[in-house]
Amino acid sequence: MATYSSRIEAVPAARWTWGRGLITRERLAPVVAGAVLLVIWEVWVRAQLPDFVARPSGIVMAIPSTIATAEFWSGVAATLGAILEGVAIGSVAGILIGVSMGRVREFDWFMSTYIRALYALPLIALVPIIILWVGYQPAARLVIVVISVFLPVAVTTADGTRAISKEYLDVGKMFGARTRNIWFGIALPSATPFIVAGIELGFARGITNAIAVEILASVNGMGMSVFTKSNELNENASLVYVLCLAIFAVGIRTLMIRFRHWLAPWYHR
Repeated sequence: MATYSSRIEAVPAARWTWGRGLITRERLAPVVAGAVLLVIWEVWVRAQLPDFVARPSGIVMAIPSTIATAEFWSGVAATLGAILEGVAIGSVAGILIGVSMGRVREFDWFMSTYIRALYALPLIALVPIIILWVGYQPAARLVIVVISVFLPVAVTTADGTRAISKEYLDVGKMFGARTRNIWFGIALPSATPFIVAGIELGFARGITNAIAVEILASVNGMGMSVFTKSNELNENASLVYVLCLAIFAVGIRTLMIRFRHWLAPWYHR
């Protein structure tokens, strides 16, 4: 039987073990690599390039003055709001079309060629056309984000619903499952990891194309602010906007991974 003193000594040891598990080589490696790159960037700019070129220390110093302006929060709200709205619309449309393509052979015959062709096309080429159709206004940004999300979600959902194991369908039919039960009770849950992957990819494409529309159409947002600050040779402030976009993108990716773990725990096991 353990004595009182031995139990007291075991507590710090347990805490130390937990701390060692939290700081692993796998987690420490990207931190070290990032620090080295930042040091190289800082030293190289100070030694070789003009003062207006952005460097890590300058970006850090520019953060308080940049985020304190109404222009910054107005651009953040406009860009991120349009991205989230476009992702919501594109995801719903892509899931519905994707399930239909995956479960109805004739519908797939009509739609698959065009959707996959557009999916393979770099959507940045469509940005000038969308601007001409919609006009130089925020609606053009929303349209391109919707398309950017719709295409990967439709393709991945179709592939996921088509890849259902035949045993699942046989069991469903054995228990009297109707078409809607097969679509939304078997096909859609089975395709959940594919759908989340499509939405994650759509987010990345939507961010890129939203910024492109803002620059080309002079629409208020983070992309236009980056362009304006760069033209004013205020690159440190410009990269504050880029840093904000990067944090948003990484945060969305982390949330999507968590969301996929929650919705489809069997997929990771």
